[in-house]
Amino acid sequence: MSSRRTTIPNRPRPHAPMSTLFLYGCGAGIVGVAFMTASEKIEQLITSRPNSYVPGATLARLLGIGPLRSDRQLWLLNMAMHYGQGALAGVLRAWMSDRGVRGPFSDFMFIGMRLLIDQTLENWTGVGALPWTWPVNEQIIDIVHKAVFALATGYFTDKWIQS
Repeated sequence: MSSRRTTIPNRPRPHAPMSTLFLYGCGAGIVGVAFMTASEKIEQLITSRPNSYVPGATLARLLGIGPLRSDRQLWLLNMAMHYGQGALAGVLRAWMSDRGVRGPFSDFMFIGMRLLIDQTLENWTGVGALPWTWPVNEQIIDIVHKAVFALATGYFTDKWIQS
């Protein structure tokens, strides 16, 4: 049976322990963030869009860290939030794979989940703006990058966690 099969005739029985789902999910999420970051860098070369430090500012707000003294501190927080959030979201996708929610359809569902996580944290902390207030091109760019994350993360969780 292919690991990316979109339908499973019999309802699968979850068999992976939560510790396994956590590890595989974190790993797949980190790989997904690496793919997303690569796609962002390629897109930024084409569009000349500057780096966003909203994830780092969000993490600073969540941790109660006061004003940051350097761009390096903000960059480190940005990477911690980027990869940490991706790793934890990957656990959700691993859980989906283990329960038989697999393949491209589940990847598209996961795009929405990833956007939900981002926007909830950014707007809850007051760092981000509501997405419908963004210029349309920024909305499209964000959705495309989250799609890259979701497809890469989903590919690896489906491959590593066999139902």
